[in-house]
Amino acid sequence: MPQEYASIEILRWGFAHLPGAVLYYAKELDIDMEDIGILAAIIYAFEKTKPLFQSGVRTGQVLQACSNLTAQKLSRKLTRLSKMELLEVVDGDTKSFTDKTVYLEPLMEKLQQLILRDHPRIISSQSDKQAEKIQIQEYEDRIQQLEILLEEEKHKNLPLHNNVNTAMHNSMHYKRVADFIAKKSGNLLSVKMENELQKWLDDFGFTPEFLLCMLELTFERNINNPRDITRIARDLKEYSVNTVEGLELYFKNYVDTNQNAPLRVNQFDPDIAEFGNFTGIDMNAEARKKVYYKWRYDWRFSHQMIMKAGEIMCQRTKNGGLEYIDSVLNNWMSKEIRSVADVDKEIAEFKARTKAAKPAGLANSEKTAGKRAGKEYELYVPPEVLEELKSKA
Repeated sequence: MPQEYASIEILRWGFAHLPGAVLYYAKELDIDMEDIGILAAIIYAFEKTKPLFQSGVRTGQVLQACSNLTAQKLSRKLTRLSKMELLEVVDGDTKSFTDKTVYLEPLMEKLQQLILRDHPRIISSQSDKQAEKIQIQEYEDRIQQLEILLEEEKHKNLPLHNNVNTAMHNSMHYKRVADFIAKKSGNLLSVKMENELQKWLDDFGFTPEFLLCMLELTFERNINNPRDITRIARDLKEYSVNTVEGLELYFKNYVDTNQNAPLRVNQFDPDIAEFGNFTGIDMNAEARKKVYYKWRYDWRFSHQMIMKAGEIMCQRTKNGGLEYIDSVLNNWMSKEIRSVADVDKEIAEFKARTKAAKPAGLANSEKTAGKRAGKEYELYVPPEVLEELKSKA
């Protein structure tokens, strides 16, 4: 006996389809999830249009296909996507918004260009050359547009002049490094390499000259993976390696140590080496490094503050060590002292208070000096040393 099921009606309505390439290239197309939802609604409405030879779909059909989509929201999104040259919107015979026609051809053309760029085997060698010319032309067009904007702002004398000049400067830096990578690898830049290059320039703030030196050293060692190069770049940024000598030292000690082993970038810490040389404390032991990292990351002291504590240790003790510095930093942490200027101010104020509180007419100057020294060391001496001083008093 035939039965009626709601699922049969669900199947009759069909399904909304969205090309996976839209999701894959979403970041490069600069679209978010809301944009993707709008594109899905447009494509779904397009699939329901007849006859099939019509390439466009009316906005009224899109609103009908998606019940929670308003005309105002659709209009705003269509304006954004058309400015990005991902859609084309054409007015209808009337001025009504629902009579406008949306065309998907720009989106499909953009996706086709990206796929041909990333999959050169799809096209012949002649097409490869054409794709290379297209990418070079895109670089040249981008530079030409920035130059036009710069010229216009010169005449207008607007504050935007500096921003345009900076943008053009950054674009020239990008092209310089991109051309170097392409020459070294013998291929056009992949999408991953393009994204990582933008990160090296913008997020890490490296100069083109520094990047060229770093890339020369990585390519010499057959390190071509963008992720491996970014690991090195992030480590260099974190530890403020910004000279050619620092680069050579880094690669010699931490990349060339074992060519068959993975990159040891996470073990490179020039701050610890500087602290050890400054204080005379051997910091090679893993346990001592953990103590430094406790100060640096758990207690959130800057490297300069740790160096300041080491300086005080060297000035006030003969055989001081990490325990002494630990007590100094613990004292500063309890008093919320977080800068070298605050440390100097604290010491100056303590000396002033001690001098003002000196008893008048006290005959025994040695006793006074001993009390004063005891109070001053109370700020910095470890508890066990303090107890020893009190027992001798």
